[in-house]
Amino acid sequence: MSQLYKKIYLDILEEIKNGTLKTGDKIPSENELAEKFNVSRITTKKALDMLAQRNIIERYRGKGSFVSETNQAVIHSTVGKENQSLLADSSFKQDLVGFILPGFGNDYGSILLDSIEKYCSKHNLSLVMKQTLGISELEEEAISSLVSLGVKGLIFCPSPGKHYNNALLRLVIENFPLVLVDRYLTGIPSSSVCINNKLAAIELTNYMLGLGHQHIGYLSPSTDGTSSLEDRLMGFHVAMAEQGVRIKPDTVLLNIQSTKQYHSNLKFEKLKVREKDRNEIRHLIEKNPEVTAFITSEYLVAVLLYEVLVSFGKRVPEDYSIACFDSPTEIIDKPFFTHLWQDEEQMGCHAVDILIKHIRENDAPPIHSEVGFKVVEGRSSQRRLLKTKQA
Repeated sequence: MSQLYKKIYLDILEEIKNGTLKTGDKIPSENELAEKFNVSRITTKKALDMLAQRNIIERYRGKGSFVSETNQAVIHSTVGKENQSLLADSSFKQDLVGFILPGFGNDYGSILLDSIEKYCSKHNLSLVMKQTLGISELEEEAISSLVSLGVKGLIFCPSPGKHYNNALLRLVIENFPLVLVDRYLTGIPSSSVCINNKLAAIELTNYMLGLGHQHIGYLSPSTDGTSSLEDRLMGFHVAMAEQGVRIKPDTVLLNIQSTKQYHSNLKFEKLKVREKDRNEIRHLIEKNPEVTAFITSEYLVAVLLYEVLVSFGKRVPEDYSIACFDSPTEIIDKPFFTHLWQDEEQMGCHAVDILIKHIRENDAPPIHSEVGFKVVEGRSSQRRLLKTKQA
């Protein structure tokens, strides 16, 4: 990211060279350049200062920056030399790549972002990130914005749901370098990096069964069209079936809505949806007293479930055990929630490697890469002694 100011520098030089900007013309302000290139004012200031130091522009406090009145031929000569000098500098030869995701938090996403940024820097790539809050319209805007910015490829974490936005489909049709992370899109021939969510859910469910829990509830946002959630639900069903454990349909809740990202001006709406989710979880618990454990497809669903159980006066793990996917990292103590850990570091590394391959080989076929996972025992689960039937 630190090299972005040089891209701005070269773009302005090129506009001077091709006559778009002439002697005496005003250069766009720091704010205007920051908005155009999606960078900070610090970055644009550095680019303009660099131009001023080479007498290519003159900066006047309160007025702005203007193309120098130096003889135009001299400017063209300077521009040519600067262009060649910078382009010969291997440290500057950085392409832009984009990373689009719904959002990220301590439970999942922050390590993935750090990993992608780190491996981009290692390969001399500059990363530009956009968050979409899981809103399809914002996804389309983010894709269009980054493509217009000139990114060479995109790493993309799609929003949940079965409807794929048109901008994404265009990228696939046009064979634009693209790698999906965390999930894949069914029927869409694009590269992806994720864990094997079905096997992960089987392992997490077997862990809970191994603690003696025979009646396990399952909570999740809608799985429809979201490969990671669909595969986790499938894994839960497979594990229970393999152990000969019947699942009551009303112990599976698949319409949790309050854990998705909401725009800041929809806080009241989120509170209403959250209360609706609480009521449905309460109803499930009251209707199914035999349930002693829950698996949730996401960390925030586990948090919501825990809040409801506490409101009932129930204890975790003494009365109910909980396991989920993902969890914030605890530095000192073991994490509260028993959870399925995903190797986000490797996910980011593989995503960058595959993207580079697609950038270099435009006809490279789609690649699907799976990274590691493991069950991490927390404080939210414990062994349950099974009661024997009375004669």
